[in-house]
Amino acid sequence: MSISRPDVECLVGEWRRPYNDLQQQNVGGGHKAIHDDDTAKAAGFAAAPIHGTVHWSQFTPLFLKAFGPAWFETGSISVHFVNMVHHLQPVRAFMSKLDPGKKAQQVDIWMEHLDGRVVLEGTASVGLKPSEMETMVNKRMKAGKAIQGSLLFQRHPLGTKSVNKVPTKIGFEGLVHPRAFPFTVKQKLECITEFHPWFTQEAGSTSPWGKAILPPELLNAIMLSGLGADQWPERPEDNWIHEEAKGKTPVGLFGGCEVIIHDGPVCYETEYELSRELVGKGETKPADKGVEFEWMRTYLTEKTSGKLVAEMTLQNLSVKSTFPNYKALRAKSDEIVAASKL
Repeated sequence: MSISRPDVECLVGEWRRPYNDLQQQNVGGGHKAIHDDDTAKAAGFAAAPIHGTVHWSQFTPLFLKAFGPAWFETGSISVHFVNMVHHLQPVRAFMSKLDPGKKAQQVDIWMEHLDGRVVLEGTASVGLKPSEMETMVNKRMKAGKAIQGSLLFQRHPLGTKSVNKVPTKIGFEGLVHPRAFPFTVKQKLECITEFHPWFTQEAGSTSPWGKAILPPELLNAIMLSGLGADQWPERPEDNWIHEEAKGKTPVGLFGGCEVIIHDGPVCYETEYELSRELVGKGETKPADKGVEFEWMRTYLTEKTSGKLVAEMTLQNLSVKSTFPNYKALRAKSDEIVAASKL
């Protein structure tokens, strides 16, 4: 039974102790990732959080029970992260029960700590197009408020798209990504909370598709960090910020994430391409504290056919207090933008 939703009839997963596999992540910008204890404490947190999409794998048994293999072909998962989970803290996944009269549908999902504190809450679906559902990320984006002044970290206007396609692939050999995900598939599968033979090189051929497929948590990995740099329209008017920053960046973390699979599954050893679009941005108050955030949508296309396989909408949070001289630079930015509108 769910502690946070005691009256909801639901499917329940097993208690698991997820592993913080990004303790050695290299993000640059003059600091380690939020998944390092010292960095997390300096940013005001008790300890390093596990990156949120690790928890997606705990929904694998629930997805297979409720939706079957079709989830890996036309499924979605969309979550808002509420409370952090630290290394090996026990957590449990929940899913509201399906309507037996519907083949394509959306349900609620959530995860809890031992004491009932909610780790994440969101939605999952199968067989629905984006226009046919109201996902958790949709709700969060619609609830966003107008920005007062000018954000410091994301300068492009909404709707801006990357101008190149970046190759991406996760193979069985080597690191998933040398900087962002510094572990091998073998290492990932040794600590994954919900193992399945379909995720392996040895038994992937037993899957309904005759080949190995990515587990839910690696859908974020393949779309977050490509094997190359994104290119964006130039903004020479913002050069002063880069000069002032001297290569420093704020400490970041995820606020929410959504993946919609259009034509899956997403497989290992397959060449894909990434393109991105800025679909939302904002901040928490007051203006010199809290976080700035952006909603970035990533499109994953198969290189050989050009078909859209999946998309991800990710909320990146940037902690203002971890960026040197944020208050003064933000004030200067607001003044410049205000003057340009006169």
